[in-house]
Amino acid sequence: MNTKNSEKFNAERLTRVIGEYPTDGMYSRPGPFLLASAGIHGNEPSGILALRRVFEKLITNKPFLKGKLIGVTGNMAALKQGVRLIDKDLNRVCTPEFADRLIAGEIAGFQEGSEFHDLATIVESLENNKKQEEFLFMDLHTTSSMTPPYISVNRKKENFDFAKKMPLPVVKGIEKFIPGHFDHFLTLKGHTGFTMEAGQHDDPKSVDFHEAAIWVVLVDNGMLDKSVIDYSYYYNLLKDSSPTQDNFEVTYRLNLEEGSEFVMEAGFENFSEVKKGQLLAKLDGENILADSDSRVFLPLYQKQGSDGFFIVMPAD
Repeated sequence: MNTKNSEKFNAERLTRVIGEYPTDGMYSRPGPFLLASAGIHGNEPSGILALRRVFEKLITNKPFLKGKLIGVTGNMAALKQGVRLIDKDLNRVCTPEFADRLIAGEIAGFQEGSEFHDLATIVESLENNKKQEEFLFMDLHTTSSMTPPYISVNRKKENFDFAKKMPLPVVKGIEKFIPGHFDHFLTLKGHTGFTMEAGQHDDPKSVDFHEAAIWVVLVDNGMLDKSVIDYSYYYNLLKDSSPTQDNFEVTYRLNLEEGSEFVMEAGFENFSEVKKGQLLAKLDGENILADSDSRVFLPLYQKQGSDGFFIVMPAD
């Protein structure tokens, strides 16, 4: 994988559990679990690098933490090859029903099913932990196009309220169009959290933004005292990264069938404003035009993927 991040990312170090803190009761106080998942797509190592930074600082400085931070790796096989997926998109197969069957002993029959089995087993273990007071999560991603950081969240009120604590734009409602993502799985299991997209896959700043988000979530949810870190630095790093802190809702998704020829018009970023009738992409040689004045979301600039782009509109 020939990217800037890959100079630092060592796939040989990969483990399913990136880290846990605290590992004993000496620096622990009762509180929630925060599950931070990263690398659900194998071409997105940024969150793993950020979690390694955070755990290194926690282990070195040994602050008290209310609850526990757990970092987990998603698609290990794809990460080792530097590709988005091996057989299927892991972020489309994560459902409670499939998890129940896998945990009961069903053999998935494809690589991402095996990856999800391991993740679902970890989630079940945390759910069965008697010390659990609350189960929070953040799923760390990057995108194929240049983008300011933002939060994607399911429409559940608790998730939206949790996400709005972050000084970033929030996009809700994507689960209507792509069920089966890991965030949706955790939400359906009754837990509270969001997905964070930190920037473009190869941009080193994505790692900085992911790290900042982890620290801000720990502090804003009462798990870590803000005096332990330079909280203002991390908070302002996120706040200053985006031209807007507005909220949006997904209203449209362009689905790509297997084998289709899709070319996104150059120059679009997340939240790029478009006018009705503007050329957005070409699909199997046909022009795809904007239906209305709106904003483009997650434009696809990579070969793998079934989401051509989304359209978002302002939301309360």
